[in-house]
Amino acid sequence: MQRPSSLAAVGRQTPGVVDEARTALQVSAHSGVLTALSQAPLGIAIFDREMRYLAASSRFLTEQGLPGDLPLVGRHHYEVFPDIPERWREIHRRALAEGLELSHEADPFERSNGRVDWIRWSLKPWRDDDGEIGGLVLYTEFVTPAVEARARLEAAEARYRAVFDQAAMGVARVAPDGRLLEMNDRFCAMLGYDRDELTGMDFQQITHPDDLASNITLTDALLAGSIETYSMEKRYIAKGGQVVWNNLTVALVRNTAGEPDYFISIIDDIGARKQAEAEQKRYQGQLRLMINELNHRVKNTLATVQSMASQTLRGESDPEIVYEKLEARLLGLSQAHDVLTREHWHGAELRDLAERALGPFLDATADQITLRGPAAWLQPGAALSMALILHELATNAVKYGALSVVEGKVDMTWTLEGQQLQVIWTERDGPRVKPPRRKGFGTRLIERGLRGELRGAVTMSYERSGLVCTMQAQLAERTDQLSLFEGA
Repeated sequence: MQRPSSLAAVGRQTPGVVDEARTALQVSAHSGVLTALSQAPLGIAIFDREMRYLAASSRFLTEQGLPGDLPLVGRHHYEVFPDIPERWREIHRRALAEGLELSHEADPFERSNGRVDWIRWSLKPWRDDDGEIGGLVLYTEFVTPAVEARARLEAAEARYRAVFDQAAMGVARVAPDGRLLEMNDRFCAMLGYDRDELTGMDFQQITHPDDLASNITLTDALLAGSIETYSMEKRYIAKGGQVVWNNLTVALVRNTAGEPDYFISIIDDIGARKQAEAEQKRYQGQLRLMINELNHRVKNTLATVQSMASQTLRGESDPEIVYEKLEARLLGLSQAHDVLTREHWHGAELRDLAERALGPFLDATADQITLRGPAAWLQPGAALSMALILHELATNAVKYGALSVVEGKVDMTWTLEGQQLQVIWTERDGPRVKPPRRKGFGTRLIERGLRGELRGAVTMSYERSGLVCTMQAQLAERTDQLSLFEGA
């Protein structure tokens, strides 16, 4: 900045001579510089080497709380402002001694009443015509409102950052095009990604395909302004490929022009609840199935009892014989029920079922009956039918076949290929047998049982050595379902 020679002359005046300083300023005033300076829209003060005022703008005075026309020329700066801290005085000394240009964007100044003002200042030495430092030019601007506003903004940002980073839920900033801009640690942990891996990805990449369309529809509605926020339950695809359920809440932040700036997306893990709901749904389905199956079993059991009673009464006239036959057959049915009850009515192993159904006969002739075959699981209905069939075969063997004599033997063997079961009941070393002249109830019960629940067929061969009964059955695959007889 070009300074008039009169300003340099003022700086060389005898210290403390106010009249001479005024004379120098009067000379400078002829150039109009001081008049313009006093009206400058900035806080400006000019000092000599002793830090005495040579000039000051009205703005400099009013910002200090002084009248704009207060006479300052010739007065010492530290006399006018005795609260000036030592650090500023040291800055003035350095600038005068070393010719330094110094500045500060926001320097705190504590007044005697405890109030703190923030000042932006710039300090530059001015030189005379000989190039010597004649004093300092000080530019000041009180920026307390801006500093306080910035402090409030920084505090708000710090609070936002604390909430963002430490929230128990996943939080992310998402660009209008779906790119992930920023996310907290919880968001990363819930999806199994590092922050660097997620940054730059879009939400479409980590959304389950079945939920993507509804998610995009709601996002478009938010961008269009038809809704202010939305929530949805959606599935994300985590880093390892596993599906994770979350409740998503999204809000849109707009810029000052009203244009979409970014989304705030908050996700909350609902995986445990979804799993519980799925389990509840599964159990409800099993319960409905179990009730329907129980109803079916009760009807079938009653029908079986009714058929047994009808056939027994039809073939015999002696009440005592009818009673014995019916009791024996009901006992066989009861024993099959015992096996199924022990297995919670899921079904039964064929060996367990045979041992229980043939129990009364095994007790009496423990060495006459042998059982051989692999593990074979029968569903409840098939198990009941098989138990009744085995009971009928054993009853006939005791009355007419191999078990009617001590030397007689019965071999029950079975094979299982896939779900195809073959059971062979072979009697030997007993009395010679002949084919019956007519089918009795027992034979019909066996045939009906194989055609029904066991979905198969039976062949009766009356060999000279004894009866050979070959049964074919198609077993259902084993399923462990909820049972009324379990506690869950």
